[in-house]
Formats: sequence, C-alpha cells, structure tokens
Amino acid sequence: MVVKNPFKAESGIRRFLSPTKARRLSLCIIIAVAIGAIGLLFLDNKQGKKYLKPSTSIQKKSNDNIILASSNGTTDIQHRPSKQGGDAVGSNKEEDGEEPQLNAAVDEFETTDTMKASPSNNGNPTDDMSMEIEQKSRAYPIWIDKRRAVDNNSRPYDWFVSEDLPTNDKDPKGLLFVKVLKCSSSTGAGVTLRIQDGLSKRLNQPNPNKSQAAHAPGSCMSNQHATAGELRFHKRDPSQSFLWSIVREPAQRTLSHYFYFDVSSRNDTATEDGIMAVLKFPTHPRPWHPQHNYQSKYLDLPSQNEQSSSSTERIINGYDFVAVSDRMEESLVVLAMLAQIPLTDVVVFSSKIAGGYDGGNGRSCVKLKKKWTTPKIDEYIHGDYQSANKDDYLLYNAAQRSLDKTIDALGRKRVEENVELLKSLQQQNDEQCASKTTMPCPQPKDESMKEEHKRLAKESCYFVDFGCGHACTDVALSDYAEKEWTSITSSQGHG
Repeated sequence: MVVKNPFKAESGIRRFLSPTKARRLSLCIIIAVAIGAIGLLFLDNKQGKKYLKPSTSIQKKSNDNIILASSNGTTDIQHRPSKQGGDAVGSNKEEDGEEPQLNAAVDEFETTDTMKASPSNNGNPTDDMSMEIEQKSRAYPIWIDKRRAVDNNSRPYDWFVSEDLPTNDKDPKGLLFVKVLKCSSSTGAGVTLRIQDGLSKRLNQPNPNKSQAAHAPGSCMSNQHATAGELRFHKRDPSQSFLWSIVREPAQRTLSHYFYFDVSSRNDTATEDGIMAVLKFPTHPRPWHPQHNYQSKYLDLPSQNEQSSSSTERIINGYDFVAVSDRMEESLVVLAMLAQIPLTDVVVFSSKIAGGYDGGNGRSCVKLKKKWTTPKIDEYIHGDYQSANKDDYLLYNAAQRSLDKTIDALGRKRVEENVELLKSLQQQNDEQCASKTTMPCPQPKDESMKEEHKRLAKESCYFVDFGCGHACTDVALSDYAEKEWTSITSSQGHG
C-alpha cells in the first residue's frame, strides 16, 4: 500500500496525463521557452546596434549623445533622438520656432580620433595612409643645431633681423609667421610679436614696433592674412629666418570660418543648409573664403618643380615648425625650445578675456556665436568632407605626428614639465595683468568713453588684438624670464 504525502500536491499535468505523455509535453515546453529566449536576444541585439558597435564600451554620456570608446582606441559620437531640441547645449533656435537636433559638443566641435584620422575606411587610416603620414612627418631640430650642421659659425639668433622686413620681400628674413584664418592666428601673431619684442630688448636691438606698426623687429607677417606664396616665404634665407605656422583639424576650421564670417559678422542665423553648403561647395577664390584643402593651399611653398613633392611634404620640410591648434600648450613649449627662447616669450592672453568678442579687423567688435552641428552634418564630415579634403587631413595628421616626434627628440618628460611651467606662468600672468589689460573689444556702451578705450587698447596691444597686455606681462614674469635667459645663453656654447 502506497501512502501519499498529504503536504505534496500533484501537478495538473500528472493528474490528467500519463507519465510518458507528461514527460513529452514538458520537453516541448522547455524547447519552446529556449527558442523564445534566443529570439528576444537577437531582437535586442539588433536594436542595440543602433547605438553600440561591437567591442565598444560607454566612455561618458553627454546630454542626448553617447561618446563611445572602441577596442581599437578610436572614439565616436552617436546621437540619440532628443525629446526636445532645446536640451542640447548651444542650440540655435530657428526663426520659425523649431530647433534642430544639435551635437552636444557644439562650442568646440569635439575632435575625435576618427576625425583626426585620414579620410579612408570610415575615417580610420588604412595601413597605406598611416605609412604615408609616418613618411611625411619628421622631428623638427633645434634651429641652431640645424644651422651649425651646415655652418659651424652660425649663431643662435641669426634668424633675428632688426630691419624693416615688410619691404624685404625678395629675400625674407627674421621670424616669419603665416596667419591662417581660424587657426589660432591671433594667438600665433601675438606670440610672434612677443618673441621679437623680447629678443630686441635682450640683444639691445632697435624696436620699430614702438610705432605700433604691424611688425616687431625681425618678424614678417601680413595683418590682412596672406598665403605663404604671396609673402614669398619660399624665397626666404633659411640661415637668417625661422618660419612657422599653425594648423587645425580641417572640419573645425571650416565650421569656425562659417560661424565667424557668415553668422557672427553679419549677425545672422546659422542653418543646417548653410553649414552643409559651405562644407560641400567652397569654390570662391578669395583666400578668406573656405576652399577644399584650404590649409594646404594657404601654407604651401611653391616649388619650381611642382611634381617634386606633395604640398604636405613641402610644408613639413619647408617650415622650421608647424604647431597644432588643439595642442597649443605643447606647441608653444616646443616652439620656445626649438628657437631657444624663454617660456615667458610665448605667454599671451587668451582671447577669452575679451568676453567672447573678436576685434581682429581693428574697426568693429564682433560678438562670436557658438557653433553647432547636427547628425547629418557630422555624417557628411566623417565621409565625403574628409575625402574632398584629403590633402588637409594628411597635413594635419603629419603635423600631429611631427609634434610627437619632436617631443620625443627633445625629451618627453622635459617637455611635459615645461608645459606645466607654462600653465603656471600663464596663471600668474592672468592674475596680475588681466584686470590691467585693455582689450579692443568689447567697447564701452557709453559713447563718451569709446575714444579713451581705443587709446588704452592701442597702448596695451602690439597691433589690433595681438599680444595685448605685453608690458604688464614683462613686469609680472621678469624674474623668471631673466633666470631662464641666463640659463639658455650659458648653455649655447657660443653665440
């Protein structure tokens, strides 16, 4: 006799089915559940691919965009639909009240590794492109070391020439700088004038810049923006000149160009169509209007044999240094080390103290509007725009790689220490001189105060908004400048 457990209820299946049929039905249910689970995973994965790529992890979240870091080290920005366009930072409301879906990184238009790469393989450089970047880049030598390899009698500052260089276009000498539009050119111009001003005092050379001319002694650049070819820098004397410039990520430069000239200067409204148009069809021949491969054309040094090398090769090899705008602190430190000058000579005020205004034309103040992009614009930049601007991306990548090679040659630890020192000097300058410096912009609202403001700004800056506050900076950093100059000159051997 079998005694049933009163506390164990029989299942419904066993109550109505034989044991054999119950086992078969249970097996069928298990199989059905397994198939359903696999199907759900498949559908979830398909939806996930909309935002996440294989081998990626979420690095940080920025408003409605996720910035991803992949296993190969590149980053990308994926856009999620925004519930409200106004939630994005710096959104630009259209006149009809509708707001476009904007990239969260609107103000600085974030430069990712994908955008820094050459325009191939969806933005990632192929092996051939990486090899070309490596071949066309180089470590820039210290100027005097390079010259003494040719002429042992060369002196450290033979490139400093205290003459009226604007008229010396047949054989340019001195510190030569090419001001490329929207490539930190005001900062570069201020640094160029400050270097020459400092050397004129230390070497007891005359300083024509006291007359508020656009040129310090031994510097040559055009205040109106001129190409290297127009300045005849390909005719320069390498033994008596130091040629440098600054490059910027091409898409960032074009966007800044549009937002400055087409939006801010005209006090107009930016549109997606307007941005796309300037990215797609920059055909105007004027140098201040965007063109495909703008920077390569602007900086190129004409050669008698145009087939001799690419524009990137002529620029990287023809300049004594090419700085990178989004690595400005490293670039300024390297510039000072190559030219053998004190770090205090590359300390200039950021344009940010002008309160978001630009007064570079010397006539009016322009309130700068924040730039923005949309997913459609970003997609075009990462695709067709990069392909159309292949020369500029090659130049930009070669300049990046050259900066890294130069840092390694100078000593990476030494450069990093100098970057921290430069930051400290800049902070000291800001604390002591920002309140004492009169920038051209913004101008006072009171009409009776404008003339006095213009006079103070003219005294404060070398020219327009270049190197403003330089006199105060000299005093604030004088002790360190004197010590560093003594250290530099004592280690130069002869000069």
